[in-house]
Amino acid sequence: MRKVFLDSDVVLDFLTKRKPFVEESMRIFEYSARKELDIYLSSLSINNIHYIVSKLESVKKSKNKIGVLMNLVKILPVGKSTIEKSLLSDFKDFEDGLQNFCAEEGEMNLIITRNIKDYTKSNLSIQTPKEFLADFE
Repeated sequence: MRKVFLDSDVVLDFLTKRKPFVEESMRIFEYSARKELDIYLSSLSINNIHYIVSKLESVKKSKNKIGVLMNLVKILPVGKSTIEKSLLSDFKDFEDGLQNFCAEEGEMNLIITRNIKDYTKSNLSIQTPKEFLADFE
């Protein structure tokens, strides 16, 4: 089974039905629901997602959506080594570095994000949801 790491933006597209991105993100999560794809997120993503969804909707709705999300994804930890790698890296954005090194430490080969420019310093393959679906399907 193929394993992919999702950046928070793709998850937020799915959970908040953000247009015009929701269709691609929903297709990715449908593959997870059918057990055709393993989706990984960082533990940091869960906090960020909860914060944003709770501000857009409500804390209760955010918790419910994260509960659903937990059935579709696997979680990789952000630990001390992840933080140290991000601190020492050339990533412009610390959080993007954390996501990247969390994916690396979780032995992921691919990060799916709409913000490819944020990962120019990554050693991993980086694809948009559209690019990933074109390859996967």
